[in-house]
Amino acid sequence: MVEKLIFIERLAFGGEGIGRDEGKVVFVPGTVPGDRVRVKILSDHGRYEKAELVAVEEASPDRVIPPCEVFGACGGCQWQHVAYEAQLKWKQAILAETVERVGKVVQPNVLPIIPAASPWNYRSRIQLKVDDRGAIGFYAGKTHRVIEFEDCKIADPRLNGKIAELRSPETEEFPETGGFELSVNGSDAVHVERLHAHAEPVFSQVNRDQNLRLVQTVLDFAFGNADPAFTRKRTVIELYAGSGNLSFPIAERAGAVHCVEESAKAVARAEDETAERGLSNLHWIAGHAEWGLKKLYRRKVVPDLLVLDPPRRGAKEILDLVCVMKPRQIVYISCDPVTLARDLNFLTRRHYRLEKVQPIDMFPQTYHIESVSLLSWR
Repeated sequence: MVEKLIFIERLAFGGEGIGRDEGKVVFVPGTVPGDRVRVKILSDHGRYEKAELVAVEEASPDRVIPPCEVFGACGGCQWQHVAYEAQLKWKQAILAETVERVGKVVQPNVLPIIPAASPWNYRSRIQLKVDDRGAIGFYAGKTHRVIEFEDCKIADPRLNGKIAELRSPETEEFPETGGFELSVNGSDAVHVERLHAHAEPVFSQVNRDQNLRLVQTVLDFAFGNADPAFTRKRTVIELYAGSGNLSFPIAERAGAVHCVEESAKAVARAEDETAERGLSNLHWIAGHAEWGLKKLYRRKVVPDLLVLDPPRRGAKEILDLVCVMKPRQIVYISCDPVTLARDLNFLTRRHYRLEKVQPIDMFPQTYHIESVSLLSWR
């Protein structure tokens, strides 16, 4: 295979560096903007090429030494070799460029990204795999090969301590082949749960500090400094509500809050907490977002505010009905700039105006970009 010398210009959503080979875009994992690198072209896709890094001939000022011994083999992190300030810069740039190019929003108002207080040891929950040799670790990128490690640099130290216990020959709770999830709450206790193939997942944010900033951003976008007497009159619909990460803070400010969540397990948990808190204005529907929204439409629920926190695929399936129901404001939480931009394009062509987008660095050392967008009816 032919080797080429190229200069890395920018980073892509997905983690790869981008350079050019005789005018053609080249994607190279493990590179940093400002690197001059020797690469091996692996495949030609017409408009772009895929390559692997052979050598860094001249390192970027933003290149750092990854602290993790399995970085590059483990599929968990993509940007440990990029200085944190540069990670923030490129996440902001990628989000703004995607909203403008895919979303067709001219010069979107993308606010400065909210950095993580700590870019390391932030994950309060991780999923680990166990192979038939008893090896415990993460999958290598795009494979089912388990990569073992001594210390996950983005995991809460208490989780790393528990992994060391599970690997000990003396342990009585060594996990079976397959996988398990470790999570930690406010105490020092670590919860271990076996992963079952057909178990119903319950989503929750893994970066507690940044989740607090996410919730506050949603509240600021939704209510600002409005008089509580006014916000108490507002009707809210929340889709993809999970077990109430946003729902409970919203219910403290709003009038009626109708939440739709696909996971029956998450809804049951949320209903229990709703009863415990005595929140008579918070109502739950277990079902797909589209089905739940249609149910609320038939009930003639007229939302002042719609809150969306869809999975990576976005919210395409409900947007037609959203535009029929015409909520005055939409707050859209996204973990994928491409599907966000696609949905923003749909909404801004149908009487909504994108007011602002707030990126939040929920997942340092990775390419993932969390954001909150505010749209208003015009």
